[in-house]
Amino acid sequence: MFFKPTLAAFSATLCIAILPATAFGQVTASAALDTCIELAGQPNSGVPANPGLLETSLENLSQAQPFCQTAIDGGANNSAAFFHLGVAAQHAGNHEDAQAHFLAAAELGLAAAQTKLGDYYLFGIGPVKADADQAVAHYNSATEQGDLGAMTTLAFMYRLGRGVSRDTSEMVRLMQAAADGGYHFAQYRLAQTYLTGDGIPGGADASLGIPDTTKALTLLQDAAAQGNTRATLDLAQLYGDNGSGIPQDLAAHAVWVEKAAETGMPMALNALGFLYEKGRGVEADPERAAALYVQALESGQVKFNDLRGRIDGRVTPWERPTAIAFQIILKDRDLYRGAIDGQIGPLSTAAAKALDD
Repeated sequence: MFFKPTLAAFSATLCIAILPATAFGQVTASAALDTCIELAGQPNSGVPANPGLLETSLENLSQAQPFCQTAIDGGANNSAAFFHLGVAAQHAGNHEDAQAHFLAAAELGLAAAQTKLGDYYLFGIGPVKADADQAVAHYNSATEQGDLGAMTTLAFMYRLGRGVSRDTSEMVRLMQAAADGGYHFAQYRLAQTYLTGDGIPGGADASLGIPDTTKALTLLQDAAAQGNTRATLDLAQLYGDNGSGIPQDLAAHAVWVEKAAETGMPMALNALGFLYEKGRGVEADPERAAALYVQALESGQVKFNDLRGRIDGRVTPWERPTAIAFQIILKDRDLYRGAIDGQIGPLSTAAAKALDD
């Protein structure tokens, strides 16, 4: 993978070139550690908010890994370096190495490493056998140190009664603490609880103030602001659906669909195209609608038969200006040789289906 040198990486190389041999190991380990943390960031046990952020974090980790290893090999007893090596080993399937690195980081006091160890025992990853009691012990230790990922997972364990007694009040308390700490996934899942009673016996609990649509919307907005695509899509659906229990707001619906589309999500691109075709919550823009449809088709995840959308459950005819703009794009791609007539018939359909192959 191509590595773009950073200032810290350049500094590490410079130190190797100019320092005497007696200082070589100590200084290069220190410089490598700086680069390790600069590239991989601070340890975080949580999940990225969307696939794009996950891909970026893995790319950064790949670049950071050799620097983290150099730092540890040079004697840097640093919890962040151990943690990042553990995450890299975990993604590579080297679970014994991963667990050893997480254990070293945990012994140095890193809460996120305790959470990772808890995950190994909760899910029985690699050579580790599932052990809910061990998982809870690690999550409790991490939670006491304020780790948001541990709080969230522990909340689910109280919801399910796994390794602990089932306790929905404790579930909500822990999830709220993680949400208040800014963890997007906790915000999203707690929003589902306030919106639908998810995880609450009978779907409601007056003592916990559940359900509460206003709280749910606030939590979804907080999660969406951090790039959580599921929260973004939920907001779009809630504001666009007459049956959601939330007053329909087509302008708000369009805002959240557009935010989802900005992440490159194919279904969101398709949905946004439909809004621009129909002028629902936005000013109609046939050319943009057609371009969004093409972009969705080219992803390979949206098929032509699933293109566009429905209003009140019914597929609606193409708006002629959008159909013309769509045909023009297909013709420019040398896929369509029919008339530019705004009629999406067999020739246009065949041309469009060539995009989603």
